[in-house]
Amino acid sequence: MTTEQLIADAMALPLAERVSLAQALWESIDAGLPDADECSAVIEAVRRDEELSSGRVPVARMKK
Repeated sequence: MTTEQLIADAMALPLAERVSLAQALWESIDAGLPDADECSAVIEAVRRDEELSSGRVPVARMKK
């Protein structure tokens, strides 16, 4: 199964199930990241937002 098919199948789920899936995925991502202090995380988020807003980094678009 491709990532695109997984996304399409996930998007077809009822809202409550999508929320549950998103939470489980987020927790699995968070578990694999090194602990970072909140200030560093906010600084990184602002940096990434500036990259996207400036157009230096293209915004990924999901296929429907």
